[in-house]
Amino acid sequence: MRFRAALAAVVALVAVGSVSADPPRVVSLDECTALALLHDPGLQSDELEAAAANARLREMKDQYIPSVSLQAGYSRLSDVTPGSISVSTPGGPVTAAFPSAPVNSTVVKIALQQPVFTGLRISSSIRQADAARTAAAIDVQRTRADVRLAAREAFWQLVRAKYLEAAAKEGQGQLERTLQEVTTLFSEGVATSNDVFQAGSRLEDAKMETARAASAREMARVQLALLTGIPFSEALDVPEISAAPPPRVDLAGPALDQLVARALAARPELASARSRAAALDAAADAARAGRFPSIVLTGDYTLANPNPRVLPPQDQFTGTWSVGIMASFDVGRWPQASAQEEQARDRAAQARLVLSRQSDGVAAEVVRAAISLDAALSAYESLSAQSGQARDSARYVDERFRQGLVLETAQLDAQGLLSRALLLQRAGLAECLAAQAALDHALGE
Repeated sequence: MRFRAALAAVVALVAVGSVSADPPRVVSLDECTALALLHDPGLQSDELEAAAANARLREMKDQYIPSVSLQAGYSRLSDVTPGSISVSTPGGPVTAAFPSAPVNSTVVKIALQQPVFTGLRISSSIRQADAARTAAAIDVQRTRADVRLAAREAFWQLVRAKYLEAAAKEGQGQLERTLQEVTTLFSEGVATSNDVFQAGSRLEDAKMETARAASAREMARVQLALLTGIPFSEALDVPEISAAPPPRVDLAGPALDQLVARALAARPELASARSRAAALDAAADAARAGRFPSIVLTGDYTLANPNPRVLPPQDQFTGTWSVGIMASFDVGRWPQASAQEEQARDRAAQARLVLSRQSDGVAAEVVRAAISLDAALSAYESLSAQSGQARDSARYVDERFRQGLVLETAQLDAQGLLSRALLLQRAGLAECLAAQAALDHALGE
């Protein structure tokens, strides 16, 4: 909706003369595609998402690295009167005085934890992150393909609109000559007022057709500018096309089935859906790890003054170390882990159903694109036949004009019909190339 609103606003500005009168900028198909890839914000967003997925995978792999923590601290104690204890002995009471506690306490400790067994939680989370990274990378490919298709369709649409506008102007010019000729005949008493009226009506219809063609070309220009990031005030034009029409697809034979098979194997969105289903499978395995205990190897080295592990306390730095193994198992989390695993399994099954539906959609898209290409090629062949007939007719009329058998207006009309037929043929070729681009996109190429 935003795109349509922006498009309508720009066309409205163009209608009041906001477009510069500078010579138009001629852009090629490759240039339009490259500009669209650089300008599209959706592609940039997908690339950032892929970068985040790469970082997420590195984060998950780093779980195998031991956790090392370093602690340091200092504290000063208030003055405390040393205590004493009296013990009764046969020889009389004996009083033992405790040494005074050091008022300064300094501790430096380095601790290490290394997971030994986590119920495959770490490996499952790595598989999940790797599948998500693959899906994000494929999404970038899919968006690139979509942007390329949009740029190519907009380019060929502008080419087609350009030739249709030129053909409409050619037809309008021919009718203007016809009206002028009929008006002259009417003044000479050869034609009737009805003949003048009909010629004028046909000319007005041609003017409206020319206006519609010009509007369609301007819409195509604005759409191409939006996709490529070219300023709206800059006039755009496309070079003359000299490409050959694409080959026809055999819709009745096994060739169509082969195209569908190629698309199912190459379309990036299907590969992305497969990776996301694999990520959900890995998520289910990670949730299942909650059913098992976790075993961690621990170790630390403490350098402290005084060291609380040394009795009696001594006012000096003393180093001690410890190594151990710790196991933990949250029995109360068992039902929760089972529910999380079930949810992940159901989501994975749902993702595969979505994949099946997407596969059907891809097959239908390939068939539609092949049929559209076949229809465009059939129309192009008809237009080529008409241009051939117009060429023969123009050659015949030109020969008769040189012999003095027809008037100059007849020669001009024949040349105008030939020019219009050639322009329509080129417009039909642009339609074929646009249909071929849609088929290539449907095939994932």
